[in-house]
Order: sequence, then C-alpha cells, then structure tokens
Amino acid sequence: MSILTAVVKFLVALTLCNAMTMKQLRSTGKMMRKSCQPKNNVPDEKVDRISEGVFIEEKEVMCYVACIMKMANAIKNNKLNYEASMKQADLLLPEEIKQPAKDAITACIKVADSYKDICEASFFVTKCIYNHNPAVFFFP
Repeated sequence: MSILTAVVKFLVALTLCNAMTMKQLRSTGKMMRKSCQPKNNVPDEKVDRISEGVFIEEKEVMCYVACIMKMANAIKNNKLNYEASMKQADLLLPEEIKQPAKDAITACIKVADSYKDICEASFFVTKCIYNHNPAVFFFP
C-alpha cells in the first residue's frame, strides 16, 4: 500500500470515528514516520530519541518534526496554526491525553513566534510541549 493511499484511508477513518486509541495513534505515527524520515534523510537514532525528550538540534531533525506536523495538519500556509492543532488534538488524541496535550499546545504555541523558519518553529514548539508534560508526550 502506498503512503498516499494509507494517508487517505487514515483521513477517511477520522471522519467516521472519534479519537483514536494509543495503539491506533502509534500505528498512524509509524505511517507518518515512513513518509517524513526519508524526505529529511534523518536516521532512526536521531528520531527515536525525540519521544524520550532528546531533541537533537540539527536541520534534518527539525525538518522531520515539521513534516510530521504538516501531515498532522498542524501547519497551515507554512506556519504553525493553533486552531488547527487544537482541532486535530480533539479529533485524534485518545481521551487520556487529549486535555493535557491541548494544555501543552496552548502553553507552547507562542514559542513559534521566535522563529521565521518553519522547521525551527516546529522543532522548538514540540520541544516545549515535551517539557510541559513529558508523561503524555507522543511523537512518531
């Protein structure tokens, strides 16, 4: 199955059901990762560490984070979009992490204002979200 087909099926599924389970979220994350990782030429060793709170400040890693956020529809017109991020959190996230994740997004979205580059903005907002509440942080 192609990545595009998988993404389309995923988006259709979103319209038919409520929030995903953590298992579904991880599965979707793997699909997004398979698309974004080769585009940004970033090895597993650097991407795997993000979920542990290790953010390697390299352009490839930063652009990988931006790619994931674009696929999650958190970026509109090459800018992080608070409203879209909150909507996606409501649609996608399991109930047990939904509100804490939305609180973290709210606390961190202004971090993007300090960066002109979308890769840097995405990276540092994501790092802030992790620091805000590492217990509920998920990133593919």
